[in-house]
Amino acid sequence: MDALEKKKNTPSIAKLALVLFAVTAIVSLALGLVNDVTKDKIAANSVEKTKEAYANVLSADSYEEISADTYKKDEASTKAFRTITKLSTAKDSSGATVGYVAETNFSGAQGMLTMVVGLDKDLTCTGIYVTKSSETSGLGAKASETSEGAWRDQLKGATDGVALKKDGGTIVAITGATITSRACTNEVQTVINAVKALG
Repeated sequence: MDALEKKKNTPSIAKLALVLFAVTAIVSLALGLVNDVTKDKIAANSVEKTKEAYANVLSADSYEEISADTYKKDEASTKAFRTITKLSTAKDSSGATVGYVAETNFSGAQGMLTMVVGLDKDLTCTGIYVTKSSETSGLGAKASETSEGAWRDQLKGATDGVALKKDGGTIVAITGATITSRACTNEVQTVINAVKALG
């Protein structure tokens, strides 16, 4: 076979580019359709998981969002409470405040965690519930466990000044996951500080 015949049998760059473009367009269209079909279901699941988390950390008849301006009053407090994405007052059926619930988003050992923190009227932690985590399975992911006796149970009853034992507090870190444990514990303190800042 001579060089001219080999050249005829070799596809041109333009032809390869066109094939690659067509494959990319088809895959993009398929992904777009799948996203369009599933986005409402994903959003609904997220809302349900958040509702479950609220009820799990502090049962109430209603939750009323507090304006961020009431606790993020200046540059210092905005920076201190930057991880709080939503803070709500929990109320009973008569409209009386029974506590506070906060949604937080913060950095763990392997990535971001989303967590809900409950406080009663005395600013005692009523529980935490991790709704989203990318922590290592068997280590930091233990912060997400909700079974009886899970690590998170230590934070129930925690008050102002909550910290890990390694930091002078009473909370025992998850074995092999000190960073995640510290991040979750510090976030409870952040929420306490934010509620105190309400005045």
